[in-house]
Amino acid sequence: MTHIYHRIFDQFRVFDSEGVSREDDFEGTAQWLESPGCLFQRNNFILDRMIRSEGVIKAGLFVTIVLKGSGQGGPHRDVTRFRYSENSIVVMALRKPQLWSGEASGGVRMFAAGLAFPKASIDRLGLQREFLELFSSAQSDEFVVTLKAPPRILAMATEMLSPTLDGRAEELLLSAHAMEILARVISIAGKRASMEMAGDHKQRRLRAIRDAIDADLRRPWKVSQLAREAGISRRSFNTHFRRAFGVSASEYLRTRRLESARDAIIEQGISINEAAYLAGYGNPANFATAFRKHFGYAPSRCRLPPN
Repeated sequence: MTHIYHRIFDQFRVFDSEGVSREDDFEGTAQWLESPGCLFQRNNFILDRMIRSEGVIKAGLFVTIVLKGSGQGGPHRDVTRFRYSENSIVVMALRKPQLWSGEASGGVRMFAAGLAFPKASIDRLGLQREFLELFSSAQSDEFVVTLKAPPRILAMATEMLSPTLDGRAEELLLSAHAMEILARVISIAGKRASMEMAGDHKQRRLRAIRDAIDADLRRPWKVSQLAREAGISRRSFNTHFRRAFGVSASEYLRTRRLESARDAIIEQGISINEAAYLAGYGNPANFATAFRKHFGYAPSRCRLPPN
């Protein structure tokens, strides 16, 4: 039997901090809406432990309306990807399939509505032009933005998460809200994309700085040096960097080092001491403390059992 998530993923895994599969838990809160042709994910629970998901996500438009909760996710190659928090909307558009990963810490109350529109649904609804206009160029395959959720969208998301109807009436209401959310979000996201394209020269310089950090995480980067290379004053550099990527340059570097160390533990089986060195920590205990604070679990839990 085809898993409901195969409608939006070519491959996927959902597992907790102990490596236990959680796909079936989340499948029970997912629903396919024939009109407009999207997967609706109802998230209304408290996570008992850290949850991580990964896989190859298909082309399409993905919207998450977060009323309560926090976490991160997005295309795997871009580690900042997106970070979500209360009363926000995350919009991700993909022109072609991408490696994807996401995670949320244990103990977090999640109250969020997720809508995933495959590219075929976008085309069938006549929104192909609006979809393509989200990308900054013909070579760009992804668009990710986090926005403050307008009251109307928050109200619709709340009703989708706690419907007052049932049966066919509930399905019709969910479909109507999904259609309206799609129309409003693609319009809002399109305006944001136009603004970003207008400032594309500065964006390219900031992306070049980010890529330089990614290429040499062990280098002792200084904010003054990064600002100079970006051609931006030090006073305003972090403001521009945070606006572009959601975090300051120093927070980005710290996160990249920790996530690189985590991936090395999982994928290469390196020791905790080696991971600490990779993340720039001379003391493994300090590394473990920073790791636990950032991810919500100890680095030793990254040694997951094989699939």
